[in-house]
Amino acid sequence: MGSKLSAQKLWAALSYVFVDNETDYQYIASIAKNYPVDDVEFALFERVAPVCIYNGMTPAPPICWYFDEEELVADIESLIARRAKYGVVAKSICVIGGWFIRLVYRKVWAEIKAEIVKAQSNN
Repeated sequence: MGSKLSAQKLWAALSYVFVDNETDYQYIASIAKNYPVDDVEFALFERVAPVCIYNGMTPAPPICWYFDEEELVADIESLIARRAKYGVVAKSICVIGGWFIRLVYRKVWAEIKAEIVKAQSNN
């Protein structure tokens, strides 16, 4: 996905999906267009969603406007480190959780992907 700094920028943009506000797909695409679509999909479902999904699924989310970028990055890096130590059972649970996240957010991903394709074609 490139440098760590650029990954953090993408993570921050994708986190807007999970705030209690209307999702600005064009803004997300303006950042995500600089990455391969597969990398954006991976970042959304394997990095950002596992950390932010609880805010997006809460009836009265505590985070309404944006995630603190430093805290978001720290949480994602912690998730990556924890998952690297997981055994077979924990990894299997992560896969099942990933399927659930993809199912719930499939329409959101379709919107993001469409905006990325549109933004890339405008370059």
